[in-house]
Amino acid sequence: MEALTGLLVTGEQMTRVGAAQALGDLRDRGGVAPLIRCLRANDDGLRNSAVKALARIGDPAAVPALVEVAQEDEAAGVRTTAIDSLAKLNAPQGVAMLAQLAIKPATLLGTCTRYFDAPTARRLTPKRLRQVQRWATRRLRELHATDAAPLLRAALGSVDLPQRLRLWVTIRSLRS
Repeated sequence: MEALTGLLVTGEQMTRVGAAQALGDLRDRGGVAPLIRCLRANDDGLRNSAVKALARIGDPAAVPALVEVAQEDEAAGVRTTAIDSLAKLNAPQGVAMLAQLAIKPATLLGTCTRYFDAPTARRLTPKRLRQVQRWATRRLRELHATDAAPLLRAALGSVDLPQRLRLWVTIRSLRS
């Protein structure tokens, strides 16, 4: 454990990402504080791996830090992962934000400067927002996030027909 937390600080980029993933795989709550510190790193990949690791560990102490990332990170991909992690941890804010991604992702991701700092996914485009929207409806169904149903139902009148159908399918799925 100590060796992995040391690599989070001193290792090369890929080593740091791997150390964050390994800490998540260990599911040891001792890794929570070092992973939360990684959420302030300049590297999108490390922040994203730290967010996923915190969800795997499952410690509710990580929720405030994850909420901050979900609301303020400059990379939309990291925000989206933080929202997913919050929903996995059954945090009400996570389910509400995931529902908002399913309804209108631009409200949560519109202030981001990029999707992800990687060669293939740098810009946050309208196409990428639609992909996030579709992913969020699927994810709500996978997590069986019943708390999202009223939020989705309230949005049915304000979205276009294809999105209304996706929301309706999700609402029906959450009922069963």
